[in-house]
Amino acid sequence: MKRLTAAALLLVLAACEKAPVETVSEPPASGPSEASPIERLSKDGAGQVVQRGIDYAGGWKEWSSKSSLSFRKTTTKFREDGTVESTRVQIHQYVLQPGPKMRITWEDDGRKIVLINHGWEAWRVADGVVATDVSEKNGARNATFGSHYVVLMPFKLTDRGANLASAGSETLADGTKVDKVRVTYDKGAGDAGGLHTWTYMFAGDGRLVANHLEYEAGKYDYTEYSEETVIDGIRFPMLRTGYHADAKGKIGKKTSEIRYEDVNFNVPLDPSLFAAPSS
Repeated sequence: MKRLTAAALLLVLAACEKAPVETVSEPPASGPSEASPIERLSKDGAGQVVQRGIDYAGGWKEWSSKSSLSFRKTTTKFREDGTVESTRVQIHQYVLQPGPKMRITWEDDGRKIVLINHGWEAWRVADGVVATDVSEKNGARNATFGSHYVVLMPFKLTDRGANLASAGSETLADGTKVDKVRVTYDKGAGDAGGLHTWTYMFAGDGRLVANHLEYEAGKYDYTEYSEETVIDGIRFPMLRTGYHADAKGKIGKKTSEIRYEDVNFNVPLDPSLFAAPSS
């Protein structure tokens, strides 16, 4: 599988999710054996913090046994005054190994929307009609890769092109002491390498607590992870809450809540779900 790399600004299906977008232009070719993702982590500093996070989340061996993932995702967006602006319910289906394939479906004003990504090309289909506009195809690609990246934390921090650096420790407002890992992405490794900076925060036991993102020059947001549940050996946060934030990570008003339900690993997924749609 080629790597999820450079951070690309995107709103994942109007959910305020901004994530790196994987660059895959053609089916991956076989090549010489190399170190596994977990072996590429440094053994001290930021690498050690991420290793601790992966161990807490279930460990690399357990994660490597997962071939697919499906879940229902409910995204609620909030207005500045705290009232609900919109709610969207989607079904996500991912092939995890040997390479990424993604399908996201939902209804929008009575229309059935499907995003399909078979690893090197993506499509948006509305009521059976395949969008041909380049911006629609790019949007489908960004949304599928972006959501895939975000939901698979902290395991995706082992991807090629990810540069990890220790950002020190901090005690959060609720008293949780966290170790911070700053993540940037190589230029040329993805869609927009070098543009965005992520800071992931891990508690002492390895629990992923939050992330702070500079998604555009001088613009920031903050996401908290909570309500974790162990599913087939993997600790999975069932709620992500988004906030406005400043450069120091001080949070402002709540912008979104993303809740995961019916989370299942290693579910049978028919290959036809990820096939190129007919026009």
